[in-house]
Amino acid sequence: MHQRAWFADRVREGAVLAPMAGFSDAPFRRLAHHFGAAWAVSEMVSAKALTLPAHDPAGWRISAPYPGEARAVVQLFAAEPELAARAVEQLERAHQPAAFDLNLGCPVRKVINRGCGSELLREPGRAASVLAAMVAAAHVPVSAKLRLGVDRDVAIEVAQALVEAGAAALAVHGRTAHQGYDGHADWDAIARVAAAVPVPVLGSGDVVDVSGYERAKAAGLGVMVARGAIGRPWLFAQLRGAEAPDRDAIVAVLWRHARDHTAWYGGPQPLRRLRGHLAAYAAALAAAPGPRLATEALRAAVVRVDTLDDLRAALLHHARASVDRDLERLAEPWCDLAAAPLLTPPDERHLRAP
Repeated sequence: MHQRAWFADRVREGAVLAPMAGFSDAPFRRLAHHFGAAWAVSEMVSAKALTLPAHDPAGWRISAPYPGEARAVVQLFAAEPELAARAVEQLERAHQPAAFDLNLGCPVRKVINRGCGSELLREPGRAASVLAAMVAAAHVPVSAKLRLGVDRDVAIEVAQALVEAGAAALAVHGRTAHQGYDGHADWDAIARVAAAVPVPVLGSGDVVDVSGYERAKAAGLGVMVARGAIGRPWLFAQLRGAEAPDRDAIVAVLWRHARDHTAWYGGPQPLRRLRGHLAAYAAALAAAPGPRLATEALRAAVVRVDTLDDLRAALLHHARASVDRDLERLAEPWCDLAAAPLLTPPDERHLRAP
């Protein structure tokens, strides 16, 4: 019961940042936590890759918490219970996360071809075995994130098997794998899952504003936010009553994200990996109150930047925004973020299998 309490105690605090490949890395999780996310889940990491003799440095970096990340939740994808257990043991030694999560939702071909992600929804028994192995190996709670099914709704059957195997919480994306992100998430189906299991259930899908969040909370569900937070990490604060940011505040967040990203990853072209976020920030800037911006030109410019100097110039030219202006007038939590120290990169020793 105490394992469930970690999630139950925090799910009431606000929305949760979903695991998103290429997006939910340490710099973005820091922003989500700053703006009030109840917790944040890492990008998914391959259990098999982590446990191979030729270790996976990318996986170790993806799963590494940033300094001071007290609510780090690492998501694994796996099809073999033994490998899942070994990955959990190694990650606990290296990173001491607050919890683990099992991916049963990814519909990407290279993942399902390995029998992982949403493919596990075809075999509830195997899914339960993988999760049970993670639970047995971990000293922290284990949750799972799933879709409704592959091509039909089997979520209740899968959810009950996972809870029986020891899942302390579940997140349910209200679409099947075959739907991808088409159509609308079925929150009634998510609610039926919640009614069928005794653990906290979070819904995911199409929550992009306060009204969507409040509808989910009124139904007694926790909320996991995914695409709605990309380029809008302040959404977590808005869901708790904060005002929408103006352009100065958006620029402050964007610049903080870019600086942390550069510090975390380094390299000669550090912002190439950030371009998906930057495109979304450009859309947020264009939509904010103020003089009209040439949206397409701004977006085209920021998705071509490689360095902080490139980004500074693009924002000044296309958004008439200076990243070097005095931001003291900004209210919390914006000014605190602008003044925070840079992230420090992960300890390279933790990028090798223990």
